[in-house]
Amino acid sequence: MGGVFYLIGIVLAGYAGYTGLDWYFIFISSIIMAVGYFIIRASQIRGIISDDGAVAFPKLLFIQVVTYSIVTAPVYFIAAALG
Repeated sequence: MGGVFYLIGIVLAGYAGYTGLDWYFIFISSIIMAVGYFIIRASQIRGIISDDGAVAFPKLLFIQVVTYSIVTAPVYFIAAALG
């Protein structure tokens, strides 16, 4: 199921770039991909949150969004160049 969210995030980034939507769709796509990451690693995330507290989830979300924006930004800009 998490892989589906990865695919949706990449397709959304490509579609947004191709149709000329705004640049912030890079981060929206990254958030969708981060949801896929959390689905795949749900048991590990639960353990991290139980150890580190409630602040761990926003921290993990921020790290994953920044990491996945490295993937979605080139997809967005390549699609924008083609469209």
